[in-house]
Amino acid sequence: MKSWIFSFLITTLTTSFAYADIRPYALEVLVFSRPEPVQSITEIFPVTEPEEPQNFDLQFALDSGFNNLKPLPESSRILRNSALRIQTQLKGQVLFHERWIHPLTKKQLLNPWFRISGMGEDGFSLKGYLRWSIDRFIEVDTDLRVTRTGIRQAPDGTLIDEVYVLREFRKISSKDIHYLDHPAFGVIIAAEPIELAEPQAQPANVASELETPPLPQAR
Repeated sequence: MKSWIFSFLITTLTTSFAYADIRPYALEVLVFSRPEPVQSITEIFPVTEPEEPQNFDLQFALDSGFNNLKPLPESSRILRNSALRIQTQLKGQVLFHERWIHPLTKKQLLNPWFRISGMGEDGFSLKGYLRWSIDRFIEVDTDLRVTRTGIRQAPDGTLIDEVYVLREFRKISSKDIHYLDHPAFGVIIAAEPIELAEPQAQPANVASELETPPLPQAR
């Protein structure tokens, strides 16, 4: 694990991307649980949560500016009305809702997974992983797990958890709102291209003072 993290950090810190190869987008993700999962769920629930991919915590990346990720204020969220309807009309619970600037690059398999998490009522919790890239369309790889505690009873009478898993690769357009569906929960994704100002030249004495970016948390 440590060798992978070290290799990734070296690649991140030493690779120079051309400005045109990076396409920044404002990404917004809303994950919510249904008040009562559809009774026709036929999946076999794992005894334990599936093994997680190697990942970096999204919140830490936003707070530290890792990979130039930047959080955006709640007032900028375009899915605010959707979140409100989910809570008031569908009686669902918002487990995660965030909007941030994410410079997208190609090569999906080389990009890192970012971990998201959230807690709701009635024993619902979220731990998920998202990996982003871009080619003709924005590409998102999802590995999301929503756990509902104490919902089933084992033969010996003890209560066991249900772990609902959604794994999906989706190509999305910034012109549309995209929805990933599961009988127990749902995911809404919105993306908007961001125009960044061209970097301005700095005086030689300032440009030569390089700062070391903070190291991300990884698991």
